[in-house]
Amino acid sequence: RGLPRLPKRAVDTWPVQFTSHADDYASTWLQGALFTLFTLGLGLPWARLRCRRHLLQHTQLGGQVLDDHASPWAMLVRQLLVMALLSGGGLAALDSAWAGLAGLTIAMLSWPMLWLAAVSHRVNRMSWGRRPLAWQGRVSDAWRAAAAPLVWLLGGVWLVAAWLALGRPPKATWAVGGVAWALLGVLLLSEGAWRLAGLRQSGARVGPLRLRWQARRAEVRQACLRQWVQTTWLGAALGGLALVAVWAVQALSPAWGPIGAVLVGGAIALVWALTSWWQWQARLFCLVWDQTGNRSLRFRCVLSARSLLGEHLLQACLVVGTGGIYLPWAQHRAWALRARSVTLRSRVALHSVMRHWPARHARVEVAMEWGSR
Repeated sequence: RGLPRLPKRAVDTWPVQFTSHADDYASTWLQGALFTLFTLGLGLPWARLRCRRHLLQHTQLGGQVLDDHASPWAMLVRQLLVMALLSGGGLAALDSAWAGLAGLTIAMLSWPMLWLAAVSHRVNRMSWGRRPLAWQGRVSDAWRAAAAPLVWLLGGVWLVAAWLALGRPPKATWAVGGVAWALLGVLLLSEGAWRLAGLRQSGARVGPLRLRWQARRAEVRQACLRQWVQTTWLGAALGGLALVAVWAVQALSPAWGPIGAVLVGGAIALVWALTSWWQWQARLFCLVWDQTGNRSLRFRCVLSARSLLGEHLLQACLVVGTGGIYLPWAQHRAWALRARSVTLRSRVALHSVMRHWPARHARVEVAMEWGSR
């Protein structure tokens, strides 16, 4: 309210520009990888922040550069906290399977608070043209948003544990219950995805303007259902391929049959998991940014989920084919593809937004510049 709008039906279009060179990012990534290796993993937050700042500082929206002023120390605290939770659960599992399950439950119940801290820390330390962005969210909102998928996941884990504890009874009741629980997950996971995406997008403020996420539950539910069907179909196809490969290994070399079966099964499972995850991320990226905006600002995404998934698969093949050497170039290309596919449409003149959103020199937490001085 109070911002002068453009004349009727007049809309300014501001595409996102990305000006970084892949070789420069690869050099930054390599320095961060070496620093992380020499510090035994403790330098990972500094390395991640330096890579992220490189990408953001070469991303422009409306002629204004993005930047990240996050503190690597806060990222290190979250990293140590996650490691402590996982280590505690692993040590408890060595003593007792039920103790390990209880530790896993505690770690999963802590996820909404960790997610809230990560999103708040990331957005509240970002700036656009030296103008700080803002994000507001409460712990209670994060708990309500994540309650449905967490309850479903924890319930499924405890049901599997009870089935194993009872000696794997081959009863039809368990089979029917498992199918019913899987179908229930379609509804609960879609509800959680809709609530979490809405909380993340609607809590952001661009100066005097607050964003909104305008997607409906039905759209997210339909996307989750399509993802579920495609994941099931992909699993069935890869499972058949794995059976053929295992049969061929056992026929050619019976002595290497068990080892070959394990290797083939692990590779197929990894391909299935990565492909399903990338497919969901591509679908969610297009849905989230194409439905984010308000009466004055509106984001538009021209990238299809199929194109983004194809790009991910291509980059994965290049990374595997080069033994991991191509990884920084793949990350750079993925960022460039996502950034250039988003356009900001505004019914308010950009200079009006900037006038009501004064720039200030935020205190920047300086990450270690390896070899810069």
